[in-house]
Amino acid sequence: MSATMNPLLDAFPADLLPDNEEKRLQVLDSYGILDTDDEQAYDDLTHLATVLCNAPTALVTLIDRDRQWVKSRVNWERRQDPRDASFCAHAILRPGQIMEVPDATDDSRFMNNELVTGKTGVRFYAGVPLVTKEGAALGTICVLDRRPRMLTRVQSRALESLARQVVTQLELRLGLAELEKESMSDPLTGVWNRRALFRLLRNEWARHSRSGQRIAILMVDIDHFKSINDSYGHPRGDAVLQEVAKTLSSNLRPSDSLFRYGGEEFCCVLTDCDLEAAKVVAERARCALESSLHAGIEVTVSIGASTALPAAHTSSNLLMARADAALYLAKQAGRNQVVLSDE
Repeated sequence: MSATMNPLLDAFPADLLPDNEEKRLQVLDSYGILDTDDEQAYDDLTHLATVLCNAPTALVTLIDRDRQWVKSRVNWERRQDPRDASFCAHAILRPGQIMEVPDATDDSRFMNNELVTGKTGVRFYAGVPLVTKEGAALGTICVLDRRPRMLTRVQSRALESLARQVVTQLELRLGLAELEKESMSDPLTGVWNRRALFRLLRNEWARHSRSGQRIAILMVDIDHFKSINDSYGHPRGDAVLQEVAKTLSSNLRPSDSLFRYGGEEFCCVLTDCDLEAAKVVAERARCALESSLHAGIEVTVSIGASTALPAAHTSSNLLMARADAALYLAKQAGRNQVVLSDE
């Protein structure tokens, strides 16, 4: 998609957008670093930049769709600025080069910039783009000064070296995130596992306690799954689990999450959801599973549903227990049905 096809980018002059802008934004998003807390690894690099470049201010910036966000900063209060006020938005246009502005008051691009004319009083800027292996310039490591000047050749090379170190930190972060995702995914079905369930529940319970919205749990059990394994073999049973997971996922709402709880049992977390809405989702999933073959086998499920209104200093344990009890009642009542349990 070209930048001109995206209305969110129309506010920026075409010459301020990299040719690969949409791809660049996708890569930036994949790192999951925007709006994260300060991290010592990045702060060490900005502090080193001030020393090596003899500059009072250094930043690690990331250029988002319509803003510049600052990951690390020395002697700089602002955490973000509009993209059209960003020096770094200009720097990323030439990924392989350092951009220097010896005196911003003499540069037509910046002389009327609020960062120059306002209390920050930026006169000098030097920034090196942070370029990933995909060729995406995500932002810069830069130094600023309130007096006109230029970097020496040694200082320029030092700043370029620090930029490579920032990119290394970004790649390390991405690698660790991928490893963590693998540790929280069920290898057979590809959905989240039990560890991920309890992590998400803790976070969502806290969020719902603040928002005053209800949260729901669906406990889903494949009926007579042992008979499927006994009759068709475990490889066929594994295929059934994979297809059931796909059908469940496709019948949840976009905001909901699916987890493999264990064996033939799945758990669905439904955010901002009361009991009536949970019933609709549960029945839709149950009917979808009943009306189609999975690995060539007829499959039905029993579902227990429960909701709660989270409060501070409480946990989701009781909600899980009620959903599990409702599942037991569904199985006792003949299976292939939904049983609801409210507070």
